[in-house]
Amino acid sequence: MKILNNKLSKTLSSESISFVSTPNKGGEIIPDSIIIHFTAGRSAESSVEWFKNPEAKASAHLVIDRDGKVIQMVEFNHKAWHAGVSRWSDRSGFNNFSIGIELDNPGRLTKVNDRFYSWFKKEYPKDVVVEARHKHEQEISYWHNFTDRQIESCFNVCKLLMENYNIQEVLGHEDIAPFRKNDPGPAFPMESFRAKLFGREDDTADVYKVTANQVNLRTGAGTEFQIIDKLQSDTKVEFVKSKSGWFYVYVLSKNIDGEPLYGWINGSLLRKA
Repeated sequence: MKILNNKLSKTLSSESISFVSTPNKGGEIIPDSIIIHFTAGRSAESSVEWFKNPEAKASAHLVIDRDGKVIQMVEFNHKAWHAGVSRWSDRSGFNNFSIGIELDNPGRLTKVNDRFYSWFKKEYPKDVVVEARHKHEQEISYWHNFTDRQIESCFNVCKLLMENYNIQEVLGHEDIAPFRKNDPGPAFPMESFRAKLFGREDDTADVYKVTANQVNLRTGAGTEFQIIDKLQSDTKVEFVKSKSGWFYVYVLSKNIDGEPLYGWINGSLLRKA
């Protein structure tokens, strides 16, 4: 597999790659991020058909089915409509600089007695169900799994994208649109996936806990900056970057008016979760 003129191309006959164009795309971009989604659909084919529909007003650069087959729909240097209202760290509007990858997966499942159903009422066997808590939620829920072939295909594509573009971030839709979106969810091994991509041995998220009550979350790295919020002891935060002993963090399971909550905390008031 290789990239020619911003499109995936086969290097082996055994590779399954196709291109299906969508009208749902914008102008040229310079991608520096990858956003991973699940389709929440019935099949990869149904998701591709939906993304082809102008009324959908949505698309992705790639759709990967459960056998690892890759369908490209938008050239990598053009904008796909996959992120929506989005923000991570101090950046927003991720459609403008990210590549969207959709993995065929119905997403969250509902348990009725001893059976599991998708939002479109299809029943799934227990052996594809993952019982886990989403990082933005308090309760355990049920999720459809991802196949090994699917994850491997996604990894190979991401690695290739990193070799061809200046990719700095690989994130989930849940990271850039928390509390609005929950994909790819806890069934996707995001932290080990990301650690392997970037060559890190530690495959755990950089999550910390606040060690005191009424800890100030500020707009900048210093006490002279405005207080955004006060956090209680044991509040979990995810590390984004640091400066002069201060950590810029994303506050898990909390938002302000539906927007993700970010700010600076003195590093001495945090410990690794």
